[in-house]
Amino acid sequence: MSSIAVEYYGKKFDDNASAAFIHLVREIGEIAFAMEKGNAEHAKLEITESVALLHFLASKYSLDVDANMQAVYSKKLEALRAK
Repeated sequence: MSSIAVEYYGKKFDDNASAAFIHLVREIGEIAFAMEKGNAEHAKLEITESVALLHFLASKYSLDVDANMQAVYSKKLEALRAK
């Protein structure tokens, strides 16, 4: 997890996960706008900010994103392979 992003958003939002989530939704909209306009650099920036916000929110729940993704998606991938 990116500790610098978590620290940044911790200072910006403190413990206000709702405000962070609202900001995340805005960033997702910015990704869509950048994609519509074909602006790859802007999309990359907004994706970076969105991922950073998700890491911040994960930290609020003491969530190890990498470990959980491994656990969840290894099962999902196994199910797809079984088809």
